[in-house]
Amino acid sequence: MEHLGPDYFGAPHEAPLPPEEAHCEIPNTPDTVTGPAAVYLLPSTEQALLTIVALAATVALPLYLLVFRPVSRTGVWGLGEMLGVALLLIPLYLFLAVSLSLVGYEAFSEPSKPLTIVPFSIVTIAQNVAFLGLSAYVVMMRYRLDAGRLGLRFDRLLRHLGIGVVVAAAVVPLSLVGEKLAVLLIGLFKGHEAARALAAYEHLQDPLRPMLQSAAGLSLAPLILFLLAVVVPIGEEVFFRGLVYGGLRSRWGVAIGALTSAAFFAAVHTQVVHAVPIFALGLLLALTYERTGSLVPAMVAHGINNIVAVLSVWRGWTF
Repeated sequence: MEHLGPDYFGAPHEAPLPPEEAHCEIPNTPDTVTGPAAVYLLPSTEQALLTIVALAATVALPLYLLVFRPVSRTGVWGLGEMLGVALLLIPLYLFLAVSLSLVGYEAFSEPSKPLTIVPFSIVTIAQNVAFLGLSAYVVMMRYRLDAGRLGLRFDRLLRHLGIGVVVAAAVVPLSLVGEKLAVLLIGLFKGHEAARALAAYEHLQDPLRPMLQSAAGLSLAPLILFLLAVVVPIGEEVFFRGLVYGGLRSRWGVAIGALTSAAFFAAVHTQVVHAVPIFALGLLLALTYERTGSLVPAMVAHGINNIVAVLSVWRGWTF
């Protein structure tokens, strides 16, 4: 926008406009807006309708699936409830993105902006509280089942904590092997150099990396580790293993349940090379839950895996 000098407020022009320009008239047509007010382009009817339908779908459909749709006669939640929880997160993300943008945090509305601790903390906590709360609602309120059906069992706690540590010891090398296997498989189609470059690119594109590598990231280490090693594992394990795997297993058995829930877990992370290790992690955590009947070991293993990932960035570890 050009700078508006004294002429804008009525001071005389140094060079007056020619009469033919000074007295020209703007045609008064239905498409013309005149006057000092700013002109705002309204969306077309089709655009407005599509926007309304999309917003209604992201709210109305999950509400139907989670509240108004009759419960399954089998007495166990199914794909409808899983889809409802996942869809309900979309308006949550939109609300958080708009709200954070209004107060000056644009990392979620503009991906080019670096991620900072405040929006990261808010979104992480909101997402995982939603995972936990909505999953508990489905199992405990909608189907009137106890928390144990969701994997929230805390008997034999010390034993389950120890199992989680043992599983974590297998998770880290499994992730490394999975990444190398993914690079090898992708290399068969795109070439090995391109596959290695894609793996490196995914590491660099991690939105957490700039924040973790900054001085602020180091000073906020306790908060970051709490979010990634406690909040995230609790929320994600309750949803992906407790709700998703638990529902799939009840309907189609352990094998299909574990494989499908692991594939879903990998898909939502939207990565290519790292989809293989994330799939392997999801599969191992589902089998751990199946073996123990509690989500505590899976939460512990998930948390330790995230701690190792954070430390590898801070310490510059390469494997």
